[in-house]
Amino acid sequence: MAPLEAINIENSILGSIILDNTLAYKLDELTKDMFSVSYNKEIFEIMKNLHKNNYTLDIPTIKTKLDERKVDVMISYISKLSSIGETYAIDTHINILKDKFKRKCIKLSCMNLITEILENKDIDSSLFKFENDIKNTIDQDIDDKDDMSSICERILDFLENDKETGLKFGVKLLDEVIGGLFKGELTTIAARSGVGKTALALQIMLNCANQGKKVLFISREMSNEQIVMRNISKKTGISAKSLKYKNLKEIDWKNIIDVMHEFSKDNLIYINDRISTIPQLKRRIRQVKPDLVIVDYLQLLTIEQNLQNREREVATLSRELKNITLDFHIPVIQLSQLNDEMKDLRPWGERPMRDSKAIFHDSNNVVYIHEPVLSDFEEAVINIKRDKKSILKAREEGIKIVDLIVAKCRDGETKFRHYCYNGPRLHFQHIDY
Repeated sequence: MAPLEAINIENSILGSIILDNTLAYKLDELTKDMFSVSYNKEIFEIMKNLHKNNYTLDIPTIKTKLDERKVDVMISYISKLSSIGETYAIDTHINILKDKFKRKCIKLSCMNLITEILENKDIDSSLFKFENDIKNTIDQDIDDKDDMSSICERILDFLENDKETGLKFGVKLLDEVIGGLFKGELTTIAARSGVGKTALALQIMLNCANQGKKVLFISREMSNEQIVMRNISKKTGISAKSLKYKNLKEIDWKNIIDVMHEFSKDNLIYINDRISTIPQLKRRIRQVKPDLVIVDYLQLLTIEQNLQNREREVATLSRELKNITLDFHIPVIQLSQLNDEMKDLRPWGERPMRDSKAIFHDSNNVVYIHEPVLSDFEEAVINIKRDKKSILKAREEGIKIVDLIVAKCRDGETKFRHYCYNGPRLHFQHIDY
């Protein structure tokens, strides 16, 4: 667009509102930065303030306010604006002005990115800033559809749609209490070290893949090869120890090949052990377009900016993962450590969460995994109606009772249930009792 034509559009918008004050509400669609002429910037601000305070937007009033600001604008200039106003075309002119401003912002963001690249700035940080700038530029003119009519229409569409909208955990307690993994929701699975949080996450991952859904698994604790080995163990029944030490029979090799073929044929599982920051994660999400993201685990991610406070850093990471669920419209599972102060007590509420209670508050759902001891163990033995000696013997082989605890569910109840955790198979098994 030629500069003169752009200026004429600015003038026409302001003139149209001076001519017809009933159009003053359209000032709320604009910002001062969208105008290129300094006089027009001042006049826009004055008109917006007058409208806010229910004053008439006429030439004498605008001129008086300009004089109060010591802005030297001739009254003939304001009169000229009203003479070229085209009220019938104001919506078209506003859209053109917005588009022009949007292009200017995108151009500036691109130039800043190129400058930072040429100055050898950190590429991930530069891309992260660039992506946020572009997103903010694009989103500023999006129709939020936040009126009640639009919201009710979306709810009716959801209720009338028979198509499955959530992913099933594949774990009976979680599916019954939480209902599934839904878009825009953050689920936290937390436990002390060695209790099975990664194993539960992998079990959920495989169940989602079996539903034909694509999963991106971020591992900062193990390599992607180790993760796949765990999945092979889960699917074949070959112990993780046998795989690690290559103590394999001929039938084991056949089962391993069959499972690898199953994993590879649909290409639904992505396991990344290199991503350590939120910008890297966002970039990979855009590439893979997963139906579910799992992060193992939250406290091992790296914050872009050193906040010199561990609680704030972890809280920021948790909030970023929650934002990802909303920005990308997908469910996210984050794994987290529990602190040691709870000792062997059954965890409930926000207190057990390591580093930051914000993890609990940011989450739509929180699942704790707990190995019961002492009186809790005795109670579990009675509840599941099993022989205590056989349970103790199984525990020596890595098969033990654990409690799965739904400590938070924004759409339902809190509840816990005893499960069997088969350590060698890395599998949580429902117990009927």
